[in-house]
Amino acid sequence: MKRNSTIRKNWPRYALQWGVLAALVLFLTGLIHGDEPADPEAYCPVGGLQALATWLVNGTLPCSMTTLQIAMGIALAAAVILFSKLFCGYICPVGTVEDLLSKARRKAGIRAVTIRNGSVTDKALRIVKYLLLFWVFYMTVTSSELFCKNFDPYYAVATGFKGEITAWMSIISVSAVILIGFFIDSFWCRYICPLGAASNTLKFWIWIAALFALYAVLEAIGAGIPWFILLGAFCLLGYLLEIFNGKPQLQLLYIVKDRHRCTECGLCTAKCPYHIDVAASKEQRISAVDCTLCGECTGCCPAGALGTGIRKTGGHRSMKYLPAILTVILLALGIRAGSRFELPTIDMSWGIEQTSEDGTVTQTVDPASLMTMELTGLKSVKCYGSSMTFKARLEKIRGVHGVKTFVNNHRAIITYDPARTSPEKIREMIFVPAKFRVKSPDPAVADSVKIITIRTEGMYDRMDLNYLGLQMRNSGKKIYGLRSEFACPLIIRVYMDPAEQADKGWFREIVEKDVLEMPAKGGTVREIPLDYRFEGLEDEVSFMPVGDYLRMMFTPFRAEFKSRVDEYAGEAQYVYEIVDRNYEKPIIRMNMPYLSNHLSRHEGIIGIYLDLNDRLEPAISIRYAAPMTEERLWELMTMDTWTITYSKDDVREVPAKLGFGTPGTARPWMK
Repeated sequence: MKRNSTIRKNWPRYALQWGVLAALVLFLTGLIHGDEPADPEAYCPVGGLQALATWLVNGTLPCSMTTLQIAMGIALAAAVILFSKLFCGYICPVGTVEDLLSKARRKAGIRAVTIRNGSVTDKALRIVKYLLLFWVFYMTVTSSELFCKNFDPYYAVATGFKGEITAWMSIISVSAVILIGFFIDSFWCRYICPLGAASNTLKFWIWIAALFALYAVLEAIGAGIPWFILLGAFCLLGYLLEIFNGKPQLQLLYIVKDRHRCTECGLCTAKCPYHIDVAASKEQRISAVDCTLCGECTGCCPAGALGTGIRKTGGHRSMKYLPAILTVILLALGIRAGSRFELPTIDMSWGIEQTSEDGTVTQTVDPASLMTMELTGLKSVKCYGSSMTFKARLEKIRGVHGVKTFVNNHRAIITYDPARTSPEKIREMIFVPAKFRVKSPDPAVADSVKIITIRTEGMYDRMDLNYLGLQMRNSGKKIYGLRSEFACPLIIRVYMDPAEQADKGWFREIVEKDVLEMPAKGGTVREIPLDYRFEGLEDEVSFMPVGDYLRMMFTPFRAEFKSRVDEYAGEAQYVYEIVDRNYEKPIIRMNMPYLSNHLSRHEGIIGIYLDLNDRLEPAISIRYAAPMTEERLWELMTMDTWTITYSKDDVREVPAKLGFGTPGTARPWMK
């Protein structure tokens, strides 16, 4: 190891940096598995700050962000205000990669491209991260989607460029980190990173507090200044303070220098990732805005002239590990706080006040008369978009006036007028009857299915019947399918083989299983927690013909083009049929509109259908006439890419949504 290496003396920093990077690699590559797929944004503090801003402005949280990310963002802000940019120096994976790139360049003997702090180039480049900071927060707040995902290099790499990215933005950002970062130390961190801009601005927290106080006063007197003006002022003030001041004065921790022991060897300046000229500083404390307390300068100092100090006290060797310890403490506090409370993803009300044409607000409902009810286990309420979909359903219910959703634990609090509706009525109105096919009986072997009725509670989400069906599939019994009907308790019809036996004890065991084990990628098992209650088994047993059961459980698709029906009326027409048992799967029906869209562009296509044929077999049928032929139709269906028309001006080539291995058969069309 080289004499000036800081790894041994600054090991807590490297332990944190490389530990976080290793953990991310293990989780995101699937080498370590949890109950849920790894979320690259789960502990993202910059996402948390964006979520907090969105909640303060709109009263909603963006996409799938939760209180955990907000707590991490607040922990980061607290660290910056009290101590320094500890996240940047000890946790950030992008910063770690840039440090490794710098070390690789030095190892290869390649000279760095140096941009001197305070130079015209340096000042011009620093404005980029403030422009990005404004752009990211503005777009996130106005769209309730984390806009930074479009170009965040960490998110792009963590998702394998398959996440919610904009390809060209992600390519540029990853190139800036890797290619430019190899030649210019900490290029992303110094000039591009929006979190770096926010952190640098928060170091001047007295100025920022004064800015927010001024905005609050102006709002109190009715100035009506838009929120994005405050955001712009925050970014502009941060940039100006960074380039014209650059020395925060009110931190608790600093790198401090004993000038009497300093030999001015220059190693500290050479080792600083941000090129802060520590060696030339004549002050006792190094108060540069870029300083992250990373400890590289203290670790390389051969004279022991540098240390970590509190305010104006001298540096103490016993404090050199304090920044790393504080980083761990704040990280733990953020996780703890984020797991103990939750902000609603949406908190909205309607129909309580009404505004007339002249702007007069009249109260239509007395808020004091409203009551609330809680619904839990809403597994389909898992992000901002699904929360808004749930709200849209509630708005159609007479007497419902508001909702809060909590996506972290899939629950909602609904505000309603008890004089106009009730919790039971609300449950009934939001309930969507569902059916789930466990497996299909063979009509050549069985002529009927047995129907048993059970009652359950805690199963009002549309995904619940699927999960219960999967539990029954895993049991090995000959259960064919389930269908739900609203009642209190809920009615579940169980369709099974006539010879199969299942008593109350078996149903209770299946319904009240705590966990559903589902196969996942790589041969692993994903565990989904459940909380259903078995309420009873009804005595009545009935039977249904297999054909009726199969048609009841099958969801057909039909698309006919009226102009073509009229155009080819009286001409010879044919139907091209492909039979496959896999066409029972929901994914097939989901992609039928794409197949219909693709084929409809060609002359002779009259209709596309998915249904059971006369032999009760799932089949895709294409109705056509000349000039379309059987051979040309098969060619169109088996193309690698389909042409999809989304609108008049939006026509795209997309990968084929369905695959067809065996050609079908053609026959004359019979009405």
